[in-house]
Amino acid sequence: MSALKIESFAQLANRFRYVLALFDAMNIMLILFILQKMQVKNAPFWSGVIGLLPSSWLGSSVWGQIDGIGQSLILLFFILLIWFYQKERSTVQFYLFSAITGLLFSLMILTKQLIYFSVFSFGLIFLTAMFAFSRRFAFILSSGLIALTSFVLPIFIIDLNLVLKEPYFSHLQYILATGSSHGDIIAATGFNIWVFLAETPVSSSYSPIPIQIGSTTLFSLTPYFWGLALFLLVNAFLLIIFARQFYNLSIKGLGTGSVDLVMISFIWFALVNLSFNLVLTGTHERYLYHFYPFVIVACLAYMERNEYFKRFTLIILLTGAVVYGAFLYGYLTLLVRPVNPVPLQWMSVFHISLFFYIVAITMKQFKLQRTIYNL
Repeated sequence: MSALKIESFAQLANRFRYVLALFDAMNIMLILFILQKMQVKNAPFWSGVIGLLPSSWLGSSVWGQIDGIGQSLILLFFILLIWFYQKERSTVQFYLFSAITGLLFSLMILTKQLIYFSVFSFGLIFLTAMFAFSRRFAFILSSGLIALTSFVLPIFIIDLNLVLKEPYFSHLQYILATGSSHGDIIAATGFNIWVFLAETPVSSSYSPIPIQIGSTTLFSLTPYFWGLALFLLVNAFLLIIFARQFYNLSIKGLGTGSVDLVMISFIWFALVNLSFNLVLTGTHERYLYHFYPFVIVACLAYMERNEYFKRFTLIILLTGAVVYGAFLYGYLTLLVRPVNPVPLQWMSVFHISLFFYIVAITMKQFKLQRTIYNL
């Protein structure tokens, strides 16, 4: 602010939006590169479509939120993954891959806490690459230590040098200590399964909700704790589905290498982001920001191979992205308010259905691939 002679918050906010718009534009170029590497026809057109979807910019530069910066780092990680899988790599190259991966993961969590929900999926994607390269214990240990070192260094160099109010000595500590309070209400204009059961979206998530038939109470649910349990259960289910496919592609060497591995990485990352929005309490309206770009890219790549992800799926995803963008616009213009459950319930119905639909066609896709591999 001092260097640019900015004296007021209003000036800062307006100029900062232009900076964020540059990241949105860069994300379009990164998506274009990924689509080209995944051999999607008309890649420039489709990258432009993804960039123009309301869900791609209303929740970032227009709002003044930094999620687009986090998305740039995520896209760079996937580009790094594509580079790694393109051809045989030397041990030195894999060590370089590990170091850059650790650095990108560290910058992701230092940029925006929304990435926290995806840390485990990123970890498995990295482990898959590691086991695909070598299964020697010494190599796994050394590359893991390199990734860990490059992950920790930015935290020591940047995070622990920040001057914060007591008792906080770290930005990450502050986020973990205060961010957990987001889940104290049913929904912070996010949409999840609990908006159908609670009295209002802003009710306490610690208040038990009775499940009744007529006047008889069968049992009660505490949304906060059941949300956490459902998140773990849903993602354990996703882990079983995707870990087996990762094993078939990376360890057994089935499929077509990089394209298959990157596509399922995109879908898994997208489903993890969708799942926590649907089952955890306290979700915000912007938390679905990373879902649509990645699932649409994966859908476009699968469509090129004439498999279960077809034009109908693409139309549903594009429609959903537009509807979600309209929902964000409604929030920004005060048409959608936290106390009104109706728009949250409609969005929940659509995205719960979308979750099961994507899981179903993904399982069919994996079954088809395994059948082809065994022929």
